[in-house]
Amino acid sequence: MLLNILCQSPVSEGSTPSDAIRNTLELAQLADRTGYHRFWVAEHHSDPALASASPEILVAHLAATTRNLHIGSGGVLLPYYSPFKVAEQFRMLAALHPGRIDLGIGRSGGSEGEAPAALGIHAPDSFRAMDELLGWLAGRRMRRETFASPDGVTPPTPWMLGTSPASARFAGERGLPYAFGGFLDPRQMGESLQTYHQTFQPSVWADRPRVNLAWYVQAAETEREARELTRSSEEWFVDCLLRGSCQPFPDPARLGEPGWSPMERMLVEMRRQLSLVGTGEQVVAGLRALKAQTAADELTLVTIPWSHEARLTSYRLIAEAADLRPSPVAGPTATVGYA
Repeated sequence: MLLNILCQSPVSEGSTPSDAIRNTLELAQLADRTGYHRFWVAEHHSDPALASASPEILVAHLAATTRNLHIGSGGVLLPYYSPFKVAEQFRMLAALHPGRIDLGIGRSGGSEGEAPAALGIHAPDSFRAMDELLGWLAGRRMRRETFASPDGVTPPTPWMLGTSPASARFAGERGLPYAFGGFLDPRQMGESLQTYHQTFQPSVWADRPRVNLAWYVQAAETEREARELTRSSEEWFVDCLLRGSCQPFPDPARLGEPGWSPMERMLVEMRRQLSLVGTGEQVVAGLRALKAQTAADELTLVTIPWSHEARLTSYRLIAEAADLRPSPVAGPTATVGYA
């Protein structure tokens, strides 16, 4: 079972965004030692709770300070960028770290307030922009005298990210690996995965359908402790996603009884039903069942308690229960400074 990690660089109450970025580095190094397959970082802007705004920079540093992991974006928000520039950034990363770089692409925005206006909308037609990006990545000259540098490198693997049949159809028709964000919104998971498999056409990027399913998990030494650790992310879910008041992830020690409305309580309960929470063994058993149910090739785990140490422990317990083992990937190992 291939297990991956998606890190959004969460900011906990009482810490700083810089702390969150350093925590991402520490988590990647733990993942590298314990046998996880991929480590992806997200893109969020002007978000007090999520500090990862420049995945291409984080990917470069993480790849230089790990040995075994595939490092990538989960994902670059293509509407904000020139497809040509994204292709050049990730071809450069692939040249520095051969065989280790993934390019996960999101076709919608994910920013707060006026950040989209500050970034500029370069590609309002995200599917057309995705086609352009794939051309530049593959080394085609999309304009007569222009190519994406550096030339002559094996490009990174592009992944289509999504939560809908529309993104699944695009991924299938273009022969792309598909990452479904089940931790964001799993309501159309069955239809999306069916659409992807039905429409898949082999390509230079993949010779068969390949599904990466992202899910929320929380492990601890006991099931009771694991459930207590989810309180911070549940409170954030209500405040940010339901009430529109985004703040760092709250310290559960200061939280009293939840002041949730009946509708909010119902949505939190639905979220609980769609999360895997318990001991490492319980979470892994749930992951195996999820893999069997969906025929996913890989599972990407998202875990955000208030405590960074609890997050490290969760991923360590899952790795132990799944009996993960690091397996070096192709290509030379880079070091800090690329010495």
